Amino acid sequence: MVIDVVGSLFDQILSDPKVPPQMARLLARLQLPVLRAALGDRSFFSTRRHPVRRFINRIASLACAFDDFAEDPGREFLAQVRELVQEVALGDFDRMDVYASKLDALEAFISEQTAKALQAQGNAAAVVERKETDLRLQQRYMQQLQTSLAGVPMPEFLRSFLAQVWSQAIVLASRDASGDAQRETRLRQAARDLVISVQPKGGTAQRQAFLSQLPSLMRTLNEGMDLIRWPEDARKGFFGELLPAHADSLKGQGLSPLDYNLLAKQLEGVFGCAPPSEQDLPAGGQVSVPAELDIGERLSPDEAKRLGLVDESRVDWSGQVDIDLSAEAPLQAVDVSIDGLPSAEAPEPSEGELLIEHLQLGFAYQMNTGEAWRKVRLAHISAGRSFFIFTQGSKHQETVTMTARMLRKMCESGRLKAFENAYLLERATARTRKQLAELSKGLESQH
Repeated sequence: MVIDVVGSLFDQILSDPKVPPQMARLLARLQLPVLRAALGDRSFFSTRRHPVRRFINRIASLACAFDDFAEDPGREFLAQVRELVQEVALGDFDRMDVYASKLDALEAFISEQTAKALQAQGNAAAVVERKETDLRLQQRYMQQLQTSLAGVPMPEFLRSFLAQVWSQAIVLASRDASGDAQRETRLRQAARDLVISVQPKGGTAQRQAFLSQLPSLMRTLNEGMDLIRWPEDARKGFFGELLPAHADSLKGQGLSPLDYNLLAKQLEGVFGCAPPSEQDLPAGGQVSVPAELDIGERLSPDEAKRLGLVDESRVDWSGQVDIDLSAEAPLQAVDVSIDGLPSAEAPEPSEGELLIEHLQLGFAYQMNTGEAWRKVRLAHISAGRSFFIFTQGSKHQETVTMTARMLRKMCESGRLKAFENAYLLERATARTRKQLAELSKGLESQH
């Protein structure tokens, strides 16, 4: 029975419309290794994570992303798969660790190949990784300032501004190797001066000193806001609160020399130190992007254009997505049950809101950001999963970049789908079952 089932599966695999002919010929060489694996381990039929199944499914899914195997990168991928299949077919294919090692080799190859493709596109991966690192540093510095400023006397709007907004400017200035070397120092000094500027001032000398320093402070504030491209309406709101605070500071009793010195020392302890560096960040971990923050805005207009950043505002989210006639309905759980025990594993989603958690590097996807569907290949996921870079085209590849928020909306609205409605072996299993069911009905009708 196992021999018959595996034979039927490979009949379906080799006739699958989504498997390129060049790849089908290589997969055909794995029929004997698969048969030996299925005879020796019945979990092959019920466990989607089985090393042999994963190896075959991964090869087939990666192949779907290439339109041309006569030229690189498709030709290069085909050569790599041919070598791996040769090693399996001529090696000790009864050992499951062989398949696991070949799968690791395939993953490493795809990672290297996609990285090279993005380097040719202006090192797109490095750009988004740096932006993500900037965000992680800003979040760490923001938390640091929130703690340090908790006991410093100042209006709450100013405490919030320094921790949440000005921290961004200081971090970006510290990370800009090509900019003004003194900018970071100037912005940290401005933070101290800003807190001092809203303190009560007594006597003509203190008021005159404040008024003489105010133009320089305002220039530096605008410089920092320009650096992080802080929105104009947010600036107006901030200055709308700062100006009355400055006016109130000119009234009443000023700080005593002792209180002033204590405050200056406290501020020196907060802003006298440099912000965190990359060495201070913990390794790994997903970046937590606040819901109100569009991390895509951290890219300059030139960077956004070069990366092909998809702008949320240019997508008609209320519009209907045309039916994609080339797509098949997602498959339910389908497994050949030799022992009568169904698989307890749910199939990985091919569309919908959960798809974003199951995206695979090098896989093909169907994307609709306007009026038409296009086929794209996932080329990079940033370390903190805040940026996703796809490529499209064969000879002249272009990048399509999305933030995690944008991609989630694409999945939820049905504008991003897997190119395959299920993995190859699941599709083959479903068609085998259907074929056997039709054959059984035919035999019953004859009797």
